[in-house]
This record gives sequence, C-alpha cells and structure tokens, in this order.
Amino acid sequence: MNSKNTIILILSLFAFWGCRNAELPYHAPEIVVEGWIENDGFPVVMLTTTVPVNESVKDSADLVGHIIRWGKVTVSDGKKEVVLAGKKDERYFPPYIYTTSKMKGEAGQTYRLTVEYSGRTITASTTVPPPSQLEYIKTRKTEDGRYYLSAGLKDNRSTKDYYKVFTRVRKKDSTYVSAFLGLTDDAVLGEEIEEIPINRGAGSLMDVKEDKYFSLNDIVDIRFCTLDQKSWEYWSDFEEIQSLSRNPFFPVTTDIRSNIEGGLGYWAGYGSTYYTIEICSPE
Repeated sequence: MNSKNTIILILSLFAFWGCRNAELPYHAPEIVVEGWIENDGFPVVMLTTTVPVNESVKDSADLVGHIIRWGKVTVSDGKKEVVLAGKKDERYFPPYIYTTSKMKGEAGQTYRLTVEYSGRTITASTTVPPPSQLEYIKTRKTEDGRYYLSAGLKDNRSTKDYYKVFTRVRKKDSTYVSAFLGLTDDAVLGEEIEEIPINRGAGSLMDVKEDKYFSLNDIVDIRFCTLDQKSWEYWSDFEEIQSLSRNPFFPVTTDIRSNIEGGLGYWAGYGSTYYTIEICSPE
C-alpha cells in the first residue's frame, strides 16, 4: 500500500526546481515517518531522513542511504504496546519496514505511534474508521483508447467521511500505491450514488511521465479506504504538491499538514475494503 511518494523524493525535486543556484544555510536532517494501520491489518512504518535542499538531485539508489534501520518503533492501542521489528522488504520504497504480527488494526480503535532514534522521540496518533463499501466499479475508455475505472460511492450523510483510493496492478506493481487524484470527502458528494474516478497510482514524484491509465487485460486490485481528518489533510496537501511540483511556474510554498509530533510525514489509520477487477473493453 506504500505510496512510494516519500518526502525525501519531494525535497529532492524541490532542489531541482527551486534551489539549484541558491546558497542555503545548513539544517540538520529531520526524521520522516510514513506509516499506517488498517482494520484486520498489521502496522507498517518506514523511517527515513530528509535530503538537504542544497544537495544535487539524487536517484533512488542514493536515497536508500537515508533509510533509518535502527530506530525503536512502538505502537500502542491503549491496552497493549508492541515494539515493531525492522526488516528488508523490496515491495516498498524505501525497501525497509518496521512491522509486527502481534497487533492487528480494529475499526474504531485509536493507535499511538512512538519512534525513538538518535536521542529524538517522535509521536503520532490515528484512529481506524469503519470501512465503507463501493456500490459498483466500471471500466471506462478514453477517446484515445486508454482505460480508467469509475466507482459508485454512496455517502453516509449522518457522519463526516473522508475517502482514499490505492491501486495495485498485478505483475506491474509490487504493492499498493496511492491512486492519482484518488482522494475525496463527503463535502463534494450528494445524497445519491456519486461516481469517483479510479486512476493508476503514481510510482513517485520523479516519475513525471508515468501513465495514469490502465492497459487492456490489466488485473487491478483496489484498496478503498476511509480515513480520519488528519490523515485526509496530509494526503490533500501531498496531492496538491504532487501536482504543482511538476510545473516550474507554480512553485510550492506551503507545508504539508501532518499528525507527526517531532518529525515529518504521517501515521494513518485506514478502514479498508478490497476489490479486484480485470480491465476489459466496455461495450
């Protein structure tokens, strides 16, 4: 489910567009947290350090050097506290995660994350909302012959809800990635069933030419999530930066909102439902 859009990549891109000729003061690297827990799923956390904006643009091989492999990562549900184990996992980028099989997420439960590393302590809390169901999923074809999906969503008007879509194309994606423009909330939904687009996820901010469409006969796994307001705010700001950072005429000047105290990134609780569909030409 990793977005593969880590903040270390964002900062590298900023260096390319905005700071190539600037002399900036040195700032100590900050710790970046990318983590989540879902209903019936184990927690996953990735830790990195930021890339100074006065460094030259780096490729993914160089960025691996910013992985934190020796942090202490703890998750608590208020009753039980579990220390996560670090391990290499090539499905994700960066390819190193902290996880455990001793705790599964439950809808309605709040989870507190604590990260300890190099004398610093980082904390965050998130709640796993109840999952929601999609009404249907359909294949759509563009005028130039490319494919995307659309899903029917009926919102519960008695609650305030936020939604996020992740996708995984089998044999092409190693894990779930954040769907392009796959974020919405009930402020834009009516009382009837509304259609939302489901596009292929972007690999990273550096993949500026990556196709956001699916191919004929692709088998697509869809992870449809509800999330809390803080997690939605993070993804909302992230998607704005993802869009604007591809255009040098619209520089990014705002920070990403985060629930992380003492560092950067996010710790998100997801209420997830899963679907699988094969891309076939619509009649």
